[in-house]
Amino acid sequence: GDGLSDFDEIKTHGSDPVSTDSDGDGITDDDEINITGTNPNETDTDDDGLSDGDEVNTHGTDPLVSDTDSDGLKDGDEILNTGTDPFDPDTDDDGLNDGDEVMIHGTDPLDTDSDNDTLTDEEEVNTTLTSPIESDTDGDGLNDNVEINSTETDPVDSDTDDDGLNDGDEILTYGTDAFDSDTDDDELSDGDEVN
Repeated sequence: GDGLSDFDEIKTHGSDPVSTDSDGDGITDDDEINITGTNPNETDTDDDGLSDGDEVNTHGTDPLVSDTDSDGLKDGDEILNTGTDPFDPDTDDDGLNDGDEVMIHGTDPLDTDSDNDTLTDEEEVNTTLTSPIESDTDGDGLNDNVEINSTETDPVDSDTDDDGLNDGDEILTYGTDAFDSDTDDDELSDGDEVN
């Protein structure tokens, strides 16, 4: 038997007295009732996508809490889908929790810099306000990191000086000043001269 009386299984717990594991989750009815506190009639007590047995015997996650690390992702999603650590709310240690990376920002919770622009996802979301999934947020041909740390042009405005030329063209093609709409002071904007 499973350590429970047939009477208790039928009248108290509603479990199957003929089976030692009524729900087939890999934990005996007696252990579910007296040790884990899980439901002997429910394969996945916390509805996180992992059976109680897998949580207790394989992964070590809490079978009574669907999100062991409280990051907004269910344990089953972390183990089966995203590959994130169900015990660490920020698997890649970039300052954004795994749930926010997956469900809000669309970033990779396993990569500190999802768009490979050398700015961390957290830095882009909370400090520079650039896109953590686009290395050139404003599409001007200059990487966000270059605009922030080198040219000092606005990484969310493709034409910092509003002269009709994007910052990338001014710096990389024409050699004009991306902060001065009339680089040569001839009363024609750089954009008018080039176009």
